[in-house]
Amino acid sequence: MAKMILCVWLLSASITIPPLFGWAQNVNDEKVCLISQDFGYTIYSTAVAFYIPMSVMLFMYYQIYKAAKRSAAKHKFAGFPRPEEMEGISMNGVVKLHKESEECTNFSRLLKNDKKNISIFKREQKAATTLGIIVGAFTVCWLPFFLLSTARPFICGTACSCIPLWVERTFLWLGYANSLINPFIYAFFNRDLRTTYRNLLQCRYRNINRKLSAAGMHEALKLAEKPEFVL
Repeated sequence: MAKMILCVWLLSASITIPPLFGWAQNVNDEKVCLISQDFGYTIYSTAVAFYIPMSVMLFMYYQIYKAAKRSAAKHKFAGFPRPEEMEGISMNGVVKLHKESEECTNFSRLLKNDKKNISIFKREQKAATTLGIIVGAFTVCWLPFFLLSTARPFICGTACSCIPLWVERTFLWLGYANSLINPFIYAFFNRDLRTTYRNLLQCRYRNINRKLSAAGMHEALKLAEKPEFVL
């Protein structure tokens, strides 16, 4: 985790520091203060900051979507007698007692396993849905800003900005709004987060971390107890 966080900060620094060391110059006109509008730097900064990460996120989510779709198609919950088996039983008449007892035992075991499998399946489907909404919100909120940032030097040149100030600010704050709506999206799909937010709003700060740790441990134990099952 520490290495991943360090990589994020280094990548961010590689985008913001170059203008301070002579890669073109920042632009200050009467309307707005702009980071360097050099064509090469604009393409580099927008690609590294948004287009490449967005492409990776969309590709990975597409892979998750395909896996979830295959899982839903293959996922069948056993345990109920097939129609042909029921027909065979009715035709043969009385079934031997030990065979009936064995079938009942297997039936009960399969039902118990199916209940666990259904729970796992629902959790994974909910996680895929949450991730899809997060990725979609990120794309919708930030795409207009970065499209404008990329197109600006080609439309206005490198010395000024010809984009109306209200457009600049609207697209910028639309991007900032992405950070605002993410907690609500997570809370909508996660009961533990809803409880935590409620405690924070009611100024009940004690033992929040302990409760979250206990909830996480409970989920881990539930997964550890699940039967061998591959989606």
